Amino acid sequence: SVSINSYIISNMVFCILFTVTLLPFSHCANILGIVGLPSYSHQVAFRPLWKELSLRGHNVTIITTDPVNDKRLSNLTEIDTKSMYEIVKSLGVAKAVSKEYSMWAWREFAMKISSTVSEQELSNKYVQELIHSKDKHFDVVLVEIFFPEYLAFGRLYNCPTILISSLGIVPYHHYKLGNPFNPILHHDYSAPFYGKLKFNERVLSTLYNFYVLYFDIYKELPLRQSILKKYFPDVKETLNELLDNVDLTFITVNPVIQGVMALGSTTINIAGVRSKTHKDSLSVDLQTYLDDAKDGFIYFSLGTNVQSKELSSSTLNAVIDILKEIPFKILWKFEADDLPGKPVNVKIIKWAPQEQVLSHPNIKLFITQGGLQSMEEAICNHVPLVVIPFFADQERNAKIMLDKGIAKIVYPKSILEKDKLKDSILEVISDPRYKDSIKRLHQLATDEPMTGLERAIWWTEYVIRNKGAKHLRNPAADLPLYQYFLLDVLGFLLLVTIFVTAIIVILTKSFISLTVKLNTVKFKTDCGEQNKKRR
Repeated sequence: SVSINSYIISNMVFCILFTVTLLPFSHCANILGIVGLPSYSHQVAFRPLWKELSLRGHNVTIITTDPVNDKRLSNLTEIDTKSMYEIVKSLGVAKAVSKEYSMWAWREFAMKISSTVSEQELSNKYVQELIHSKDKHFDVVLVEIFFPEYLAFGRLYNCPTILISSLGIVPYHHYKLGNPFNPILHHDYSAPFYGKLKFNERVLSTLYNFYVLYFDIYKELPLRQSILKKYFPDVKETLNELLDNVDLTFITVNPVIQGVMALGSTTINIAGVRSKTHKDSLSVDLQTYLDDAKDGFIYFSLGTNVQSKELSSSTLNAVIDILKEIPFKILWKFEADDLPGKPVNVKIIKWAPQEQVLSHPNIKLFITQGGLQSMEEAICNHVPLVVIPFFADQERNAKIMLDKGIAKIVYPKSILEKDKLKDSILEVISDPRYKDSIKRLHQLATDEPMTGLERAIWWTEYVIRNKGAKHLRNPAADLPLYQYFLLDVLGFLLLVTIFVTAIIVILTKSFISLTVKLNTVKFKTDCGEQNKKRR
């Protein structure tokens, strides 16, 4: 029996050792992530990535305005910059609901916000320690795309860099990455276009894309360059050079939902990184309220940047009058303690765990401002929508959802037309096609070999393993515009064509002239001979 036991033990040891040898080598890297924008939706979009990287043994340091403060994540260090919310508040972002920014004006306003936040964030004591540290080391730096000057951290630590975006990317970044970009087929995230455009829309989209390129090159980049020089004096590279040295760019654009686009090998789509990530339960009070909504309930939230309390009094009163007539319970994320005239079927709450609310079986409809994360969460939980877009990418997202048959659009001004919002709410709830369409869309959008989170993890570790991804860089990114668009080749061919045409014309004229002369001489000769014969 001793020999049998020894045999069993030796086999177990062999199996364990053999299994260990099959495991991939795991390198515990130091990772720096920077999400500078003080917007909950932008911050929460990448939480699963930071969490998963830390759980895989990497030491992750994050500069964030919304730390999770989870003591279980011992490898996750968070530099808290929540004070940036006060900066944004002072700039009047919450009041944007009443200002109705055009897509042209929004660009200026967005630059003002992000540049102000950037300077304040870079002045933070702990961020300054990262800038001037001599003993820290990072293997990769991930930077939110709206703050390209933070790419200087990659230069300071002599490591690869990855740009990350919770939206799409602007035309200038597509150009820097070598991605083909057609203003008729592809649009800046802030442009309210989607699908097949009419002629006037094609003209406007083209003009706007040229404007955005001009704005980014001649306004945004110089401003960012000045911030770079001020806070990173030891970095000698220009911002353009730092952008050229980016290894990968992560974007959250699902082609099934937002349209197909050709992307280069360094542009990685991680759409769906947040799918079904909620684990926390609802509060007892909220759980009871939603459970008791046997006929169903509506969730009404305008997100974190647009606040319901900032709606004009006329719009707010119109919404209240409409909600009174809706035969369902309504959970409304309203940022004030009290709502004068609140209907009995409405419960207000300053903040709600949106993913958990949308996953509740009694939910019938989601009234939203049209943020990308809200749209993804609604699709993930099969909840049809009524969209009230205000600014930035919201109108484009609304048109996407309308095109997919999963939503109705009600513009802010239309709320005053009482029947518009009410009819849209009742139509989406009563017509099963909206529910069926969103189920189908979710199936198509998620039927893929890897989740967005798995792609983000794999490519982050790929960059760490290979110390960058410059070998994947699209050669088109290094071509001057005149070469990329074949202007020199076309110009040369045009000149050759003109030259050859000119030669042909000259030869033809010469031939005709010579022929005419010969015919004239011959005619005169013939006439002379005939005259001689007559004599």
